[in-house]
Amino acid sequence: MRVKVRFTGILRHYAKVREEDCELPDGARVCDLMLRIGREFGSRLPAVMWDADEEVFHPLIKATRRGSPIAEDDEPLKDGEEIFIISRMAGG
Repeated sequence: MRVKVRFTGILRHYAKVREEDCELPDGARVCDLMLRIGREFGSRLPAVMWDADEEVFHPLIKATRRGSPIAEDDEPLKDGEEIFIISRMAGG
């Protein structure tokens, strides 16, 4: 499955990328995508945003779908979906 990820606000600033196409296995969930994003871009982020040892984002960094509330970690993703990674740390 392929998912388009769009980075917003301060995350876009640090990641130095606006969007990324991610290939994930069928049945992938939001938590799988967030782990992939963290592993790929975490070295560019401040430690307060991505904990490389624990491989987790700060609780205020979330995934969302256009026009939808914050996505829960266990929600399944759909092929072709557009996911926004937002930071509520900076009012995003």
